[in-house]
Amino acid sequence: MVSKLVSSFNSVTKKILFLCVALAAHFHIYAQRYFAGRNEFGLVYGVSNYYGDLSQGQNLKHFHPSYGVYQRYNMSSYFSLRNQLSYLKISGTTEGNPNYQFQNLNFKTDIYEFASMLSFDFHSFGTNIRNGTETPYALLGLSMFYFDPTRMENEDINLRDMNTENRASSYSPLQFSIPIGIGYKTMGTARKHKGAWVFGIEAIWRKTFIDYLDDVDAVYPDFNDMKKNRGLGNAQFSQAQTLNGSPVLKAGTFRGDVHLKDWYYFYGFNLSYRFTPFICR
Repeated sequence: MVSKLVSSFNSVTKKILFLCVALAAHFHIYAQRYFAGRNEFGLVYGVSNYYGDLSQGQNLKHFHPSYGVYQRYNMSSYFSLRNQLSYLKISGTTEGNPNYQFQNLNFKTDIYEFASMLSFDFHSFGTNIRNGTETPYALLGLSMFYFDPTRMENEDINLRDMNTENRASSYSPLQFSIPIGIGYKTMGTARKHKGAWVFGIEAIWRKTFIDYLDDVDAVYPDFNDMKKNRGLGNAQFSQAQTLNGSPVLKAGTFRGDVHLKDWYYFYGFNLSYRFTPFICR
């Protein structure tokens, strides 16, 4: 009796195991055919600039080369998640602006950024065997970035250390921004058991929550107080027009637009490699 039960149990177990293996194989083949090619690794290269108190237009002189690396995970034919490390450079000046040139303000800073962005493809793209091979797309995400503005002199003057607006406490060089972007991408021919190259062009704007990417925020501090408490150099860089022989401005005079938050942005292209886009055809 016991031997019959054991034999029956072994028979049922074998059938269950066989069914599990068959189902696993079926889903594996289906996943390969319809949902392969989820991972991409790529590079971005282009130019960066910023919008703020010292650059309120497309100033071609202040575009700088920028680049990054990313990993993209394709969740479906329409949505993907992109994690990216970027280096960007921005700068600005009042020079050449007839309304603000007397201020003699300028800055530059390197930006090191990590961003996670959700991408939406307007057309089904490349994940399913029936998908197309080109589409416009939109990006939205969250990033953390590091910056540290300096004045463009013969030698860099660290503006954050100078505390040019005599703030109660210095701002943090580590901040958050919201990347918002649009782009267009196309995929090369996908061959069986081979990967495929994906090429795109894009523009990504980063909305920050601060007004001192350029170290210009609110109002001029008291020149004499700065000179007494922090030294003549700090006082002069807080009112940089004095470096050109212009008179000291009254404390509380607007130094920047308190209602304007800074943005930085990137225009360029990306190139990635999608691994095994279609296993089965």
